[in-house]
Amino acid sequence: MKKTFRYRLHGLAMDPRDTSDPVEKALRDWRIDPRALVQATITRESVDARKSKPVKRFTLELVTDRPFHRHMLEPLGEPKPEPDDLLIGSLALPERVHVVGSGPCGIACAIALAEKGYRVVLHERGADLATRSLAARRFIKGADLDPETNFLFGEGGAGTFTDGKLTTRTRNRLVQAALKQWVDVGEDPSIQWRAKPHLGTDRMRVLVAGLRKRFESLGGEFRFLSRLEDFEVRSGKVASATFSGKTESVEALVLAIGHSARDTLEMLAARGVGFEAKDFAVGVRIEHPQEMIDRRQYGPKADTDLLGAAEYFLSCRTPDGPGAHSFCMCPGGEVLPTTTDSRELATNGMSFRARAGRWANSGFVVPVHRQELAAWAAGNGVADDVWTGVNFQRKLERDAYALGGGGFRAPAQRASDFLEGKVGQDLPESSYARGLAPSDLATLLPEFVSSELAKALVDFDRKIPGFIRHGLMIAPETRTSSPLRVPREATTLAVPGIEGLYALGEGAGWSGGIVTSAADGLRLADRAVPRT
Repeated sequence: MKKTFRYRLHGLAMDPRDTSDPVEKALRDWRIDPRALVQATITRESVDARKSKPVKRFTLELVTDRPFHRHMLEPLGEPKPEPDDLLIGSLALPERVHVVGSGPCGIACAIALAEKGYRVVLHERGADLATRSLAARRFIKGADLDPETNFLFGEGGAGTFTDGKLTTRTRNRLVQAALKQWVDVGEDPSIQWRAKPHLGTDRMRVLVAGLRKRFESLGGEFRFLSRLEDFEVRSGKVASATFSGKTESVEALVLAIGHSARDTLEMLAARGVGFEAKDFAVGVRIEHPQEMIDRRQYGPKADTDLLGAAEYFLSCRTPDGPGAHSFCMCPGGEVLPTTTDSRELATNGMSFRARAGRWANSGFVVPVHRQELAAWAAGNGVADDVWTGVNFQRKLERDAYALGGGGFRAPAQRASDFLEGKVGQDLPESSYARGLAPSDLATLLPEFVSSELAKALVDFDRKIPGFIRHGLMIAPETRTSSPLRVPREATTLAVPGIEGLYALGEGAGWSGGIVTSAADGLRLADRAVPRT
């Protein structure tokens, strides 16, 4: 293998109106022969609006086939070998594989297996994209919840109705392969190197349709309204599975179910699948006028048509608690009721590609560790076990539904009123379409959550003045990640003791977000022995 050289390049500045490729500009400015470039990745991209003339700043990592000695080029050592690289093509799977869940993890795995010559059946408990989109619109306008086809279940999984962020701290080979799948079905190639690619839910739906077309062109079979209800193990191996009342022989069953399929998780536990508790986070969505965020982040004279809607990431450490942080910030977005149970309420954020909405929203959450869960369980007289996190989420969601008065009205409170301990009836306008109920969120949220949020509000207001005065808290944000993890064998990704059962993605507790979920789906396919 030919020797390569890795560098980090700091200090690339560009006028926001400059539409040229940052990588090409870097090569020109530092006189690097483009023919020497093996790979380029933008690892950081930001807008510096502190002066009258905003500037876009970039940090890049370059891989070249020859050495260069340039000002601002920081030599980097060779990357450490990745465990996945040693396991390529090491796993023998039966010819026919059943994948459960069509979210980013499931569809990535299904396509990659089909490309290797496997006969893949992809099961989705919800409806196809067109039917799902119609059901979502009806629900927002006041229709009853469909427990199988909604903002979380259906073609494309929960990622279909989100901000469409492709942000990840990891840039390994599988992440790049996941991004390449989306490029292959029509997305701009820049998502492979940009630091913070954003698709938006409108673009996500186009790509979801493209991924299905790609899968079916490879001979894959897509089954909608096909929920995994049960499976049978014989002599330590998966032997059959039941999908929406139909039982069939199955030798390989891939679980990519997402973290909201609680009924499936409970069924798996009843059939002997082990689980471990893991940390997660809960809190609220906090909403502000996007214009206020733009002004605070960019300055009063910045051209948002040029720079785009401003975003933020905020975190607060506290000396005696878990702290709080923003999560999944959606510039120009809207807050959605994202639940699968007509007795529960959870919220999440969504935006379109243009991010042109009037409001900005973000998760505003507190980490939940084992010690907080144990204290909560003791205070509520319930058992503290591996399912405590799920029970914690479920109680909070049911209490929120009741506090909102039903009909998926969300309990809400001005941030200033939350700090003062009062319920104001004059709630501001909001993107949340099912209606808001003025509430005291301190009575809804566990004390350790509400106290940490209160401390963080003060800290965030110092960083973004007006964060408190203009902030509207909409409850609850509970499904940041799964509170459970399914243990799996390190080399095969199989559930211990059950040959042919594989646990992947967010629902199994092994990823968080669109990109890492897709990469975890590819992890299994990457290890599968090609059949072509």
